[in-house]
Amino acid sequence: MHIKQCRFLLNTLSQTVQKQKLPVTPKMRSRILINAVADTNPYNAEITINKFFNCKLFRPLIKKLIKHESKHVDQLQIMARYIAGMADNTENGLNNFRKFIARKYPLYEDIYPFNKKFYQESIESRGVIKEGHPQFEKAKEYIKAFKEYPDLSILDDLGTLTDKGLKEAVKNFYKKIKLYRNNLLEVEARRYSKQK
Repeated sequence: MHIKQCRFLLNTLSQTVQKQKLPVTPKMRSRILINAVADTNPYNAEITINKFFNCKLFRPLIKKLIKHESKHVDQLQIMARYIAGMADNTENGLNNFRKFIARKYPLYEDIYPFNKKFYQESIESRGVIKEGHPQFEKAKEYIKAFKEYPDLSILDDLGTLTDKGLKEAVKNFYKKIKLYRNNLLEVEARRYSKQK
């Protein structure tokens, strides 16, 4: 990656984090993604931009993607603070949050290290979310939306294709896309990415 493009990515992320008032800045990387333009890994709290789109030509798109993905990071921090608030202490809360993510994405536990420090700093900066907190209801909605988030991996599509055939695989794919588009986490992230 060119130095100017790398600087552009880091500056855009920094500006977005400041504007969004995130307590902790996530890491960002650029690598080849097969079925996405950008991605946020909830396990290690890292934003990934697809290397194919990481060039000067796509800078307006990349700005929107970074805003979109940073909103997901904010949502994850709120969920971590909520789960930590439900536990008897922060250590147990972070362990419960790690397990919560691993239930939805079991492969993450084997591939990525859990970024405990990132979520710990977020909790220390903003505190836990307990009943009566202004973000309590929003955090519950995020937890529900995260549980309902569809599996968009190619492996899931290939499994449906081999088990049920092409017609069912296509129907399943479009059903997942509809669930994805209407999921609260995605709706809010898309709305945030369009703001000036």
